[in-house]
Amino acid sequence: MEKKNSDFLTTYDKESLNELASSIAEYHFPRGLINPEIIAEKNNITYSYGNYEDSFDGLIEFKNNKFHIFINIDRLGHAYTERARFTFAHELGHFFIDSHRNVLVQGKSPSHCSFTGFVNNNRAERQADYFASCLLLPESKIYKDCYRRKFNFSLIQELAKKYQTSISATALRFSAIGNHPIMVVYSKNNEIVWYWSSDDFPYWKLKNGKYKVPEDTVVGEYFNLSRKPNNTQTVFAMDWFSNVWQSQTNREFKEHCLFHGNQVLSIVWED
Repeated sequence: MEKKNSDFLTTYDKESLNELASSIAEYHFPRGLINPEIIAEKNNITYSYGNYEDSFDGLIEFKNNKFHIFINIDRLGHAYTERARFTFAHELGHFFIDSHRNVLVQGKSPSHCSFTGFVNNNRAERQADYFASCLLLPESKIYKDCYRRKFNFSLIQELAKKYQTSISATALRFSAIGNHPIMVVYSKNNEIVWYWSSDDFPYWKLKNGKYKVPEDTVVGEYFNLSRKPNNTQTVFAMDWFSNVWQSQTNREFKEHCLFHGNQVLSIVWED
């Protein structure tokens, strides 16, 4: 039975997108940092950075038999921020994923605007987000960086800095191919938007179902009690999960949260 991760993406999506993005990354950049602009140029995709207020993060357009990518620096800052790099890679996903490209070419959607960063529930947007994380964090390189490394939150920070990616994209990528099982949860307004865990993570069923944030977790106390610790905290299996044997209710886990107003990214793991 396939493990259900809050309908984030299917296992097939995850595997096929990883294979596609990793092959593109290895082909264009067998060594060094991935540069989405060069990948675009090599595939005859033009691009521009402009001021589009809050209209979109990125947009890919097919016009006059040519593809063009727009990156909105009003929302993303300058061209080389982590968010701009990720958004560019996301738009490349709409080009390289066959079903997305076909919709554009066939005129069913002559342009496609996106709000990136795993905040959209639309499956196509999540596919493009996941493609972007796989492209910017190639599998073979992450394996080497994580080899025989003990996991803690600082490893996610280190990888994010090296590959110039966000913590959320890096943590999701690590959950898929890292050397230690983790769970990543994105919450907003005290509700879980999505969660994803490594295949070998010991639990998969959340305490209050897949939408409500459990009260006794770090993120739960943030929303309910306004507590905002800036370091890793200890939690217990019974705080986060429902499929816990009585003998394991006090099994210890670590939880590290990144807080941004009404949005929280939680990373949970067992030492």
